[in-house]
Amino acid sequence: MAPLWCQVTTLKDSAMDFAVCPSCKQSVLDDDAVDCPFCGAPMKGGPRPGGAPAKPAASKAAQSPKSVSASAANTVSATNTVNRGAANKNAGKSSSADQSSGTDDLPFETETKAATTVAVATATKQRSFRIVCPMCETVGYISPKSAGTRVKCANPKCLVPVFDAPQLPPPEPEKPPEPPRKPNYILLGGGTAAICIIGGIVALFVASQPAASPVAVNRMTPEEAARLLAETAPAANNTSNQTKNSGTPDGSPQTTTETKPNPGDTKTAASSTVDLAKELPILIEKTVLIRGSQNRSLPFSRQMAAEAYALLGNIEKAQEQAVAFDRVGQNVPFYKISILTELGWAQLRAGTSDAAKASALAAYNLVNKLPGNGRSRLIFASRLGSLLIATGEADKATQLANDYATTWKPGLIDSNQVAERLERQDGQVAALLQAGLDDFAGSIAQVTATRPGVVWFEPQAAAMARSAAAQGFSEAAISWAISQPEVRQLETLGEIAALEGAIAAPDVTAEALKAKIEGWGANASVMKLPASKAYLFARAAAAVASVSKPAALGLIKEAQALLEPVELPAPMTWPNTQGLVNPQLPAIAPLERLFVAWAEVSIACQLAGDADGCDSALSKALATLQGVGPALNYVDQFLEQLNGPDVASIRDRLKDELGIRTEDAARQAFSSYRRGTLNYREHAAIRYDFELQALDRLAQAGGQAIVWKKLQEMATETNAVQKQLPSEISMKLVSSLATAFQLANEPTQAQAVTDWYSGITRIGAITPSAMLLSASRFGAKDGAGAVTVLKEADAPTRALMTSLLAGQLKDAGMVEPALVLVGQTSDLSVREEASIFAAHAAHHLGEAARIVTHLQTLPQATERLSWIRGLSMPIKK
Repeated sequence: MAPLWCQVTTLKDSAMDFAVCPSCKQSVLDDDAVDCPFCGAPMKGGPRPGGAPAKPAASKAAQSPKSVSASAANTVSATNTVNRGAANKNAGKSSSADQSSGTDDLPFETETKAATTVAVATATKQRSFRIVCPMCETVGYISPKSAGTRVKCANPKCLVPVFDAPQLPPPEPEKPPEPPRKPNYILLGGGTAAICIIGGIVALFVASQPAASPVAVNRMTPEEAARLLAETAPAANNTSNQTKNSGTPDGSPQTTTETKPNPGDTKTAASSTVDLAKELPILIEKTVLIRGSQNRSLPFSRQMAAEAYALLGNIEKAQEQAVAFDRVGQNVPFYKISILTELGWAQLRAGTSDAAKASALAAYNLVNKLPGNGRSRLIFASRLGSLLIATGEADKATQLANDYATTWKPGLIDSNQVAERLERQDGQVAALLQAGLDDFAGSIAQVTATRPGVVWFEPQAAAMARSAAAQGFSEAAISWAISQPEVRQLETLGEIAALEGAIAAPDVTAEALKAKIEGWGANASVMKLPASKAYLFARAAAAVASVSKPAALGLIKEAQALLEPVELPAPMTWPNTQGLVNPQLPAIAPLERLFVAWAEVSIACQLAGDADGCDSALSKALATLQGVGPALNYVDQFLEQLNGPDVASIRDRLKDELGIRTEDAARQAFSSYRRGTLNYREHAAIRYDFELQALDRLAQAGGQAIVWKKLQEMATETNAVQKQLPSEISMKLVSSLATAFQLANEPTQAQAVTDWYSGITRIGAITPSAMLLSASRFGAKDGAGAVTVLKEADAPTRALMTSLLAGQLKDAGMVEPALVLVGQTSDLSVREEASIFAAHAAHHLGEAARIVTHLQTLPQATERLSWIRGLSMPIKK
């Protein structure tokens, strides 16, 4: 068979007649064709339709087989390229349509977002763009190229680590170059001549003077410089006390908002409130628009703005801020719980109870978004619980009290329980701070001074009841409290009793307060128990002591009359071998109730000025604890023997005393023996924890002399089982005691305490109590000194004391130390929290204008809004 090219040549050269296009000279197979299929020209001649005639095709002889092949290949390639382009175009249109419609036809879900960039904690040359996590507020750095993309928080423990990074701020427009200035030759020449003339005169004068001996010049010391600066500086309060005359129609001077109003003058306070109602909304609208590094958290800014509007009574604006929060708060949806709670209270004050209930239920639906730890979740949940109580949703409030509470569990004294102790402490701090947020007539300091003689066993439930009662819903709060289990019922009713004592009139009587407490309901189980009823009287007495000491003393007598007939338990003795193998320990609940009642009476006596009553009540409280368990140091010494090398001899002794014959039975008996000892230690730890709490509370209330006496009595007890010695665990108590003596100008007693403690425990260095020392520094108007002391405290104490001191302003002279205290606190979240209480306290003193001026100098928008929120809180006299 001939090759293919030979076949093609033969066919090409064969005599076959085809029609030829007169325009492009191509052969056309179809004899009946009217138009050329290649160029479209008429087959019978004439011009091409729609254009110039086609170029004549190259002669067939000029087209070699290779060129034919290349031409065919190019044609196929071009065809494929066109097909692929069309397919890609169609695919792009389809993808775009799918994205715009929000549907996905793929069988499996695919991730279409950009890859997440992990932020680093320290800025580098490549990662210089600063971002702040909206969840945990950790500062991180990413590449500027990653701005506007999904990034991951630099904190590995962040609960919601992935978020959208902000966009880069727009570059500042370059200023056009200034046109070159033409030199003023006349002025330049004149100035030069003047300088020459003056220089010549000075030189002539110096030359004419006699030669002087060298004199040593001494530099000014820092102390001299400071003294000189103090002498030459203007008075600090000259400007703040100035008034301006506005030219009233009758010609008398009119004082502006710079004047400090009298806190007792309701007219002045009212006018200040009206001024704030006009000025604060303007500040809010300006501040929420701040972006970039000057606004660490857009969601928090919207939260503060919404709450401020709600407190001002502007419900419509508060709702607008809540909508704006939804656009920026996807990563922290639980912030909206606080917004809706404050909105609900505003709606209740406005008389729209249905709207308030809707806000409360909407907030309740977000509860499952709360984080698993942290103090904010406790405050959010318990504040919402108060609103639910007020709106008639008591069951949901109970559910919150069950789910979000740090129930105080006694006995957490070992070193491996530090985290549990801090969480327990967080619950106490959250309850105190909530009272400052919801009780507009009181303050954190007032609640702290009248907190229980031991602790709150259920602090969040107590805060719920107090907030609801403080907002004007006492009946609903009491009804909810009575429906709770016994321990919570006692706790919540006790807190309402303390509130009644704190807000009582100066002429209140013990009989009136007693009748009010007894009228809460005869069906309440706690009212039927003498110890529980005495506890309620004592809580009211401790709170009313600052209002009326006669009323406090009268309630104390009522409480003592209820407790005296109750028999104290016998001190616990150490059991024999059979008693440890099968321990029979007393029930803690009734003894705990009796101890708490006597401890509360001792605090009430101390605050009412009855030292003898305080000593007697504390003795009975400690005697009650001797029935709970043995001394902790005694049990620990016993356990050291069980964990020592003489286990075999102990087993032999168990064999003899219990009549055991086999080794297996001896090992089982030893296990039961050791387990029984651990049960006794648990009771001993509960007793020791209660003792430390009661004594520390009394030392902070000013009863350091009585506490020092009781500590020495407990350490010299003749009964070895009950002899309680100090240990490393009691260092906090000893620190409070020694600091209290030192601040009371009794250094000898303070030294005696530290020497006694060091002699027994061999611990030399004792850190002063941060709570007492910072309060003393701040009381002396040393805000910077208080900050220095609080740097050494643990996180819950530092947060509590900063807010407590900032809100504890006795006069206008305390405003400046409060600004220093808040301003020098390094933790931004603590600073923002304390700003709320400081602003409210300053507003009470008529210093709102000063706070408005101060907040506008702050660089962070979140700080400004925190001060604004505090100023927005209503004032109740």
